[in-house]
Amino acid sequence: MYKTISKSENDSWDDIARQVYGTPSKGGDIARMNNNIESGEVLVLEENETSSDDVEVTGEVYLKHGENNYKDFSEFILLDGLEAIKGAVFIFNKTDVDYDFSFNDSITVVDEEGLFLKGRIANFKPCLTKEANWFQVEVKSHAGILGETNVPNPFEFSNRSIRGVLEQLAGYYNQKIEFSSEAELDEVFTNEIGTSFTAQKEEKVWDFMKRICRSRGLLITDTGDGLFIGRYKPNTEEKLNLIDGECLGLEEIRGEFLTVGLGRYYEINSQYPSTDTATVQIPLPFPITKRYDSNDYNALNLQTTGVQIACKDIGDHFKIYALLSENIRFKSGNFAVVKNPKIKINEETDWVIESVERRHPDATFLTLTLPCTYTFEIPEKLPFCDV
Repeated sequence: MYKTISKSENDSWDDIARQVYGTPSKGGDIARMNNNIESGEVLVLEENETSSDDVEVTGEVYLKHGENNYKDFSEFILLDGLEAIKGAVFIFNKTDVDYDFSFNDSITVVDEEGLFLKGRIANFKPCLTKEANWFQVEVKSHAGILGETNVPNPFEFSNRSIRGVLEQLAGYYNQKIEFSSEAELDEVFTNEIGTSFTAQKEEKVWDFMKRICRSRGLLITDTGDGLFIGRYKPNTEEKLNLIDGECLGLEEIRGEFLTVGLGRYYEINSQYPSTDTATVQIPLPFPITKRYDSNDYNALNLQTTGVQIACKDIGDHFKIYALLSENIRFKSGNFAVVKNPKIKINEETDWVIESVERRHPDATFLTLTLPCTYTFEIPEKLPFCDV
């Protein structure tokens, strides 16, 4: 993972990069990653991690640490979500085994289909009582660092495409990043304040990257081995059956269907490059207006911007949470068909799986939302709303 290098005031960041990597090209990235300190112990990333070719597909979940493949945990949770950083939790309760883990270790988590994530140990939670002796290991993918660190200076990215901004940010932390072929990725951004993206001083890198992806209707995905930026492509070929009476093993299901904070009219305004306004309407039976400036959004297409804002807002207000008594392999982005009069869903409807928590040995917790959240197609009708 990371190793420490001593930097004196006389050492430039290019000197440090040349010392570690044989080239000064990463000097600026090392500087930003270390908050541009003048001297002291600085961290640099080692590039000798497990490759995907070293992953053994065994049809089961295991944790790879160095040369060891650990399978003797009593419980695990695999965390996978749209626009979320991947993670995993393992609980070990064998007190006669010396698990030689430390915070700076490289960790690979493998599921039944292959690589789930490559990352680091983020947290330890040991527990010793009269009845038990166990410890919990929590792992985050390498993208986890983006969710913890603030955006480095400078905060403003002028006359840059989304691709350029994202590549620059990912480069600071040596994150792999790939892109789809969407034309929006190479457009120079135009918004309310000109042609720049500006991060807030306390904004996390992940939140900023997610925000500017959203500005063009794009999705940032943590693949477990890097980042992928592209349009959401719904997987409707195989749907999870959550129809009451047909779905076996459904232990709990609850809904949160909220209208407080939701609008009927979404008004988007811009003064640049010209004064303009667009209004988008959703099927909410209350005359509520929500107004936005296009600071974060495309000022050249306010109508599309309004649809994106409205659809995201709908998704934030309509959720279903389900607990299944089995460990299923469905992934975030898959669809589920839901019908359950007990939570007032009386007709078969499609919901997108927003996040999956696979809990060993026999549980899966799902968060579902309306598909418009990611497809950006305003639904003709909202649950419980007769307009």
